Amino acid sequence: MGKGLTAFLIILFIVIAAGGVIGADVYLSLKDFEDKAGELDIGTINFDIGSDNKTITISTTVTTPKLGYLPKAIKLDIVFKKGGSPYGDPISQKIKLGQTQPIEFVLVLTDPDKTTIETGGTITISVEGTATLIYIGIPINAASYDLPAETINIQM
Repeated sequence: MGKGLTAFLIILFIVIAAGGVIGADVYLSLKDFEDKAGELDIGTINFDIGSDNKTITISTTVTTPKLGYLPKAIKLDIVFKKGGSPYGDPISQKIKLGQTQPIEFVLVLTDPDKTTIETGGTITISVEGTATLIYIGIPINAASYDLPAETINIQM
């Protein structure tokens, strides 16, 4: 009985200690997220019109600050809008914190927009995003940050 009680107490101590470390890291991460939200940087947005004038490949880099001590990530949700209405499918990408990571996605144009580009016109698309902290695989919605909207003017 003595060895069983000792093993139980050791396991209980380890669980309590781990909970304390995780709790402290969550607190530091949320505080850092508030203080360092402006350090989330989206690089220059580049685009390449496909040879068929039907697709646009959009690429950029995202630099994220390190938060707390344990490894974390953010979920970057990106929505394209044209004239205030959603355009194309929303995109979601997971990015590890404390790194610079390239992101790339393909936007499929509608037929009227394809015609506009082919005739030398310009399409204006806004890109809006939200960054949500992910901790141990769980999104923490209280720590979401709306990124400033970017406008892309696309023409041949």
